[in-house]
Amino acid sequence: EIVSRIVVAAERLKVKCVINPECGNAFTAIRWEGPNLMGKPFGFEVKHILEVLDELHAAGKLKTKGKDKRPLTYHDPCQIARRGGVVEQPRRLLGEVAEDFREMPDAGVMNWCCGGGGGVSANSRAEPLRLEAFKVKKRQIESTGVHTLITACANCRIVMEEGLEHYHMKVEVLGLTELLAEYLVEGE
Repeated sequence: EIVSRIVVAAERLKVKCVINPECGNAFTAIRWEGPNLMGKPFGFEVKHILEVLDELHAAGKLKTKGKDKRPLTYHDPCQIARRGGVVEQPRRLLGEVAEDFREMPDAGVMNWCCGGGGGVSANSRAEPLRLEAFKVKKRQIESTGVHTLITACANCRIVMEEGLEHYHMKVEVLGLTELLAEYLVEGE
């Protein structure tokens, strides 16, 4: 029903592009499953916000000033990276605002799931499984030596915050758009 409401509104407004925020499941639902659910191709593009921000940056329309001094790493959300192919865009954007970016092992399309994929995060009975799966992500994060983890999926953020708390890890989780906003040049 949510996809239908978005599509109907986009068609009524005659938009050229629907921009999906930091949510891997919503990105999948509207970009790939949406046309099947609606029974027709869309008359507009569907892009993840990181694709749009990267395009704006490449065109000189997204200007940043300064760099975050903290060591940072990036978690590639499954639906956005593996299914969506949005892998280089977040790294280019991080390159603009991160002084010390540290890549996790098996990054990009090979990055390990946060533990909440496949609806596991919505199933309270699956919490032990989710926390067990998070051990691999925990090792990836620990290998970078960072205390700040960046991602582009709200579901991943919640699941990772739960896992980090469970394993008593002092790691802050931020959205990439949130980090970028801190370094945008005002008035540009």
